[in-house]
Amino acid sequence: MKSYKRTDCRLCGSKNLDLVLKLTPTPPADSYIPKEQLSIEQETIPLDLYLCSDCNHTQIGHVIDAEEVYLNYIYETASTLGLGEHFKDCAKNVMEKYDPRVGGLVLDIGSNDGILLKYFKEYGMEILGIDPMPGIAEKASADGVPTLPDFFDEEFAKGLKNKYGIPSIICSNNLVADTDDLSGFIRGVKQLMDEDSIFFFETFYLYLQIQNHVWDFTYHEHYSYFTVKSLDRYFKKMGMELIDVIPNLTKGGSMRCTVQLQGGKRRAYKSVQEHIKLEDKYGFHTKKVFDKYSGKIEKGKQEYMGLIRNLKDDGKKLVGYGASATSTTLMYHYEMDDTLDYLVDDFEAKHHLYSPGLHVPVFPSDEIYNNLPDYIVVLAWRYYEKIVERHEKFLEQGGHFIIPLPELKII
Repeated sequence: MKSYKRTDCRLCGSKNLDLVLKLTPTPPADSYIPKEQLSIEQETIPLDLYLCSDCNHTQIGHVIDAEEVYLNYIYETASTLGLGEHFKDCAKNVMEKYDPRVGGLVLDIGSNDGILLKYFKEYGMEILGIDPMPGIAEKASADGVPTLPDFFDEEFAKGLKNKYGIPSIICSNNLVADTDDLSGFIRGVKQLMDEDSIFFFETFYLYLQIQNHVWDFTYHEHYSYFTVKSLDRYFKKMGMELIDVIPNLTKGGSMRCTVQLQGGKRRAYKSVQEHIKLEDKYGFHTKKVFDKYSGKIEKGKQEYMGLIRNLKDDGKKLVGYGASATSTTLMYHYEMDDTLDYLVDDFEAKHHLYSPGLHVPVFPSDEIYNNLPDYIVVLAWRYYEKIVERHEKFLEQGGHFIIPLPELKII
């Protein structure tokens, strides 16, 4: 596994980085493997967050090579509950708010299965996706979303511009935070824009992550943990302008940021300065915030582990629900290695694989009725209400659900 420790800030280049959060080292969080690979050791890599004392950006310390992540990737947008409807609303909002030229090109970088582009196509826009994940470009193209199977960078952007011209809209959802050479990526985006273009991206919003206690979204694939203040400063440095910020609760706490070239035709919305003031009021760009965050994580861990020890002492059988990347962070940090008999998940591509490093087998969710546990630990806790509703039969049979976050509870 190719990885290295980054010692400079991704946004400003400063080497004044302070360690502010230390979680248990894990393998790459989504590296679920087939049975034939169980004998291959999966290396654990430190999972630490660092705060830049110069520009207040937060980033992960140890970086895994992007090709290691995306050329072994099995995530599809459709596997996340509610994300399709979210992208439908996103396309509607962008078309109504920014009034792009009808019939203009929408370029989605990291387009995955193409679900967002489908909605833009319904508005009469031309569409093009880019995604290097093996097989996904072919699948999306066959489904009516033309997609190039490539990594996006400055050099690739030149070829795109020559062939396809200037897009009206460039978008990149949940990828900007996952880009190590961020400035190279942004320079590539910038050369595809003119004063009429917009670039929007959705990314984790660190303010909401901490407020909502979704610390399990910290894993190696996510290199950067953004705030509006640090992004606003960064885009000005890059000759661009952050003109709008819309927070949302996808993935536990995200934001949609819209950017134009410096001097572009659209006015900046009040949302940018409002969010900067909110972050400053919270004292957000200080180590003190992370000390409190870390303390709350540790308290939750001790409460969870105390409960599980008592249940195991009573001979109870436990399994986990959710085989995602966040599950890996949670399982390692809460020391679940020998407490869960198996995992279940509703995403077919994960079935009959084994979890990263701990090698807990993954089955379809109906397995809970074939091999009845006493308790299900809902690792996909953001969706616990839908999961509990779907499996009322399990409750009727005397089973219980454990919701580990944001506050420990039993159903």
